[in-house]
Amino acid sequence: MAELSELQASGSLVIAADAERLYDMVSDVTRMGEWSPACTSCAWDDGATIEPGSWFTGQNQLGDFKYETRCEVIAADRGKEFAWIVGGVKEGPALWRYRFTTVDGGTEVEESSALIRLTGPFAEMPEERLLGIVAGNQAGIATTLTNLKAAAEGS
Repeated sequence: MAELSELQASGSLVIAADAERLYDMVSDVTRMGEWSPACTSCAWDDGATIEPGSWFTGQNQLGDFKYETRCEVIAADRGKEFAWIVGGVKEGPALWRYRFTTVDGGTEVEESSALIRLTGPFAEMPEERLLGIVAGNQAGIATTLTNLKAAAEGS
């Protein structure tokens, strides 16, 4: 069986914009559908704000498969980090994180995902399928960052 350390994906890209602006773009989860190849839309749960403990719901599509995820924000440090756990801190299987580092030419944005618990449908999933999900996340991260760069830089 794959180790959890093998079930991670990440990528980074330097974007010619300041970290606070990029954080504001990413933490506005209602815009995620503009960049992500899997997420078609997101909405904050009633009364939620951009802070740890808040929840939002994402609509996703991979091929013909459509599904919904509820996510709990675990980090919201403007200009530094925005992260959430799909399914929430107590039971959720997956962590998504954005980190922002000021560099020459703008900000390095790192996006990462990791399966942190093999619960729910992941508990009985064959290793080959788990690794396929990670590979799909890796490709999606590259696309998301490229699309975020184009939006931030106005191209």
